[in-house]
Amino acid sequence: MHVRGLAGCEKSPPWPFSTKANLKKAKVFQGSQPPHPAADDFIPGLRGVRRFFSGVASLPTGILLAAILVGLFGGLSLSAEALGAEAAENDPAAPVSRSRTGRVVPPIRLRDTAGKEWSLSAAEGGRAAVVAFLNFNCPVSNQCVPVLNDLADRFGTEGVTFIAVVCDAADIDEVDRLAAEAKIACRVFFDPDKAAAAHFRATTTPQVFVLDHNRVLRYTGLIDNRYSSRLVRQPKADATYLADAIAAVVAGQAVAIKETTPIGCPLEPAGRVIVEHGTVEFYRDIEPLLQQHCQRCHHPGDVAPFSLMTFDHAVQWATDIKTYTADRLMPPWSVTGGIPLKNDLALQPEEIERIGRWVDEGCPRGNPTDAPPPLVFNDPDEWQGSRPPDLVFTLPEAIHLAAQGDDHNRTIVFHLGNKQELYLEKAEFIPGNRRAVHHAMAFYDGTGLLLDAQKRLGTPRPRGTGDEDYGPGYESGMGLGFIPDPTQITRNQDNPGGNFLGWVPGVGVLEYPKDARRVIPPQSDICVQIHYARTGRPEIDDSSRLGIWLDKTPPKLYSSGGIIDTDFKLIPKGDAHFTTTGSREVPTDCLLWLMSPHMHRLGKEFRVWHQPAGSSERTLLLEVTDYDFNWQNRYLPKEPYQMKKGSTLHVEAIFDNSAGNPRRVPGPEKTVFLGDRTEDEMAFVVVGTMSVENGFGKVEWLKYLDKMIQARAFRLAYEALGKD
Repeated sequence: MHVRGLAGCEKSPPWPFSTKANLKKAKVFQGSQPPHPAADDFIPGLRGVRRFFSGVASLPTGILLAAILVGLFGGLSLSAEALGAEAAENDPAAPVSRSRTGRVVPPIRLRDTAGKEWSLSAAEGGRAAVVAFLNFNCPVSNQCVPVLNDLADRFGTEGVTFIAVVCDAADIDEVDRLAAEAKIACRVFFDPDKAAAAHFRATTTPQVFVLDHNRVLRYTGLIDNRYSSRLVRQPKADATYLADAIAAVVAGQAVAIKETTPIGCPLEPAGRVIVEHGTVEFYRDIEPLLQQHCQRCHHPGDVAPFSLMTFDHAVQWATDIKTYTADRLMPPWSVTGGIPLKNDLALQPEEIERIGRWVDEGCPRGNPTDAPPPLVFNDPDEWQGSRPPDLVFTLPEAIHLAAQGDDHNRTIVFHLGNKQELYLEKAEFIPGNRRAVHHAMAFYDGTGLLLDAQKRLGTPRPRGTGDEDYGPGYESGMGLGFIPDPTQITRNQDNPGGNFLGWVPGVGVLEYPKDARRVIPPQSDICVQIHYARTGRPEIDDSSRLGIWLDKTPPKLYSSGGIIDTDFKLIPKGDAHFTTTGSREVPTDCLLWLMSPHMHRLGKEFRVWHQPAGSSERTLLLEVTDYDFNWQNRYLPKEPYQMKKGSTLHVEAIFDNSAGNPRRVPGPEKTVFLGDRTEDEMAFVVVGTMSVENGFGKVEWLKYLDKMIQARAFRLAYEALGKD
């Protein structure tokens, strides 16, 4: 049995690291190859054998005794697992990963799709070799492909060979297809039995191994520190472990950091035994939970990187399911208090415990007749509802996204030019490239300023700098991309603009409450801001679109979006619990039907209270702990919450601007300011209300723009003083 591979491009002399899957026959030394000194540590007792040979060699019978001993040892054939166990016994300080850094890795063979064998021993012909274990269904793994490609370009001419090994795929055809989509620039091998993974003791994808020309393992672990955990990705890496290790090996120097703990998707052991029955079974007890809490995103064709629609899917990701539900990282729902919400995704404690028991019992399958009816999902590329939208806004051209860099926020402005007010009933956003679209917002602009900005700031064509972003619209960051001057606004000053839809995976439609409508003023523009996450390969979005449904008659109730803002100007560096508050008087009798907090990367917690006029009592409406910018949600009360004119809404936001915050941008601690740039911070909540008066939130946009102008002036003055 051999590990299979597919032919790819090589950046150096061929070393498609080879192996016999029968690891028990792997020889430590072959032929007349001189053993590397580090091999003494790799095989327990070898140093003693060598000393014995040295002693007997001076005797007349030394050669005969040596031959007898070699015959008794049988060539020192050991399996990779046995070698690892013995190494751990003889090295109490060895990392828990049983790393063999500093030791010779025994040869192992691979066979490519053409049936051609390759051997790891070929590595001795070059200066170094890099073996990367990847999984094209793992987003963390995909993010590293451009980095590997760049390193292959950089070091390939210096005798360094790059090899990728994929274990978790349906078949070789899928590996071929996914490797082509990822545009990986090195040879890729398929290891379905995970023989190579066991040989290298790989536990995670991505995980890299750097070997020198003697097959001595010099580094293993992370490629860089872009990820601080599976779900936390930094805008950029400031530690390039793999590049540094390769450079040191090529230069003949010691590798400074020899091992790091890989972060990514786990490599499950091969040959899992299927358990048929247990106290918790998949079809009866687990599949209903997946349908209710997971499958809306984890089904083919949607945004999640893998499917959870079948027993086989769930078993493949069982360890992750247990870990991430127990830690309440999935489903992505960080609400811990407030009034009941109708879109609550949280698992109950008993449900989390049930999932854990199922995994602990070996993932019993159960009886398929106990399965609930399968969920049938609408075509994600079709509009939801019985009638098509009245207005559809599509990308005029494709948006091209670079493989690397910070996440990309792009605003596309569509001129509407309506002559009368429009009454918005429903809105839906359909992402064109579900791998890359992270979230999106839609808003109207009654001033015309954003259309002017698009003409001024747009990058419709590439500049010729290589891997870059371009297409319709303009790069705007997390804000508008500029700060409009309110004094330049000449129309719709009483209703200049506002947000009317936020899209996150699994939540694409916003339907306004019965009899309540959002008013879009005359001569407006419609703006769509799309947040694109890097996937590790160049991406194209040519079909994202927004649909709007309109009501022909004036509404009985007006829906408005008010902003309850906080009062901070800066967040001191090193402050792990910076708190800011704000409040706003309710201007009219109304019903609260939506809350949507907004902060950036330093956001930690957010709370909203309501306080009746003349009362000291506050009602907690929403509490979000462990706020995550990557999972912004809108929260919908089960029943509209009544608020009287003269009552007050209060908010509290807490930030973590310390080095211990894994979501902050890597680098030295620094003061962070209020502002609309990615590196700035914000802290407010948008509240959706409905009332008989069209008053709450009509001029919020102008007020906030004026505040952004003041914030920018404050930041520039502060930085000019050199206070940080």
